[in-house]
This record gives sequence, C-alpha cells and structure tokens, in this order.
Amino acid sequence: MAVRLWPRLRLLSLLLALLGLSCVLLAGWSARTVFMTLSPASPSGIGAGIAAALTGVVMLELCAFTMIAGIEAVLQLAHDFGRHRAGALLALATILAAAVALRALSDGAEQGMEGWAALGVTAVLLALTGWFERRYRRPARLGFRDFHVDVVEARQFLASAVHGA
Repeated sequence: MAVRLWPRLRLLSLLLALLGLSCVLLAGWSARTVFMTLSPASPSGIGAGIAAALTGVVMLELCAFTMIAGIEAVLQLAHDFGRHRAGALLALATILAAAVALRALSDGAEQGMEGWAALGVTAVLLALTGWFERRYRRPARLGFRDFHVDVVEARQFLASAVHGA
C-alpha cells in the first residue's frame, strides 16, 4: 500500500511503511522471545521453532489488523472533523508530545527508552504537522490539495486494498 501511495502522498506513504516495518519487527521480536523461552524445554528445537513461527505469524496479523483499523479510524475522524479542526488537533497533539518528551528527558529518563521514544513521536508529529500545513492550509502553494477529496480517496484506497480489489 505504501508503494501505491508514494507518487501522491509521500509523507503518508513513509508513515505507512514505518508502521508496516514496526509490525514486522514486533512479530520478529515476539517469535524470538517465544523461541528463547521454549528452547530449553525442547531438546530438538523443532517444537520451539514451530511455536515461534506461529507466534510471529499471529502477531504480524494482529499488528497489521490494528494498523489498518487505526488508519481507518483516523481517516473517519479527519472526514468528520474537516481540515481546520484536524490541523488544530494535529498541532495540539504535537505540542502535547513535545511536553511529554521534555518532561521524560528532564526527569532523567535518558537512561531508558521512554524519553527517546517520546522524542521520536514528537519528531514524527512535527513533520506531519508541517506537511499538513503546507499541503492543506496554504492555497497559494503549488501543491495545495483539497483535504476532503484526499480523505475520501484514501478511505476508498484503503477499502479496496483491504478487500483485495
């Protein structure tokens, strides 16, 4: 899906590819954890390997389902809210993520991953907010697009991709 979105919506295509990659990484991590947990009990390792493979497939399917459901929910909210409210909510989410990241980093969380994860989320939200402002809120810009049309097209594209059309 990310490849088919690339020519028109590059940032959203990149975000979709990152979500897909995170699903694959989560499934691999889960499979590895199951294998490492069960390998001492399995003398040949075949049973642990089968359990790990099944865990990886199930986790990949669950993560992909959750990702698509989340994208559908965001698109439905964007359709219901409209361009101006969606832009305002995106800006508020960016400000909130930046505050959480600063709080986590100032509390000495640089030892752990909480502060850096919050900083990464803030960077993604900041890039998405900047892209949204340029794409949908400045009519004089060359690449200005109609927000409602893009949301409807994205929902149709997602529905056709999910149903195999």
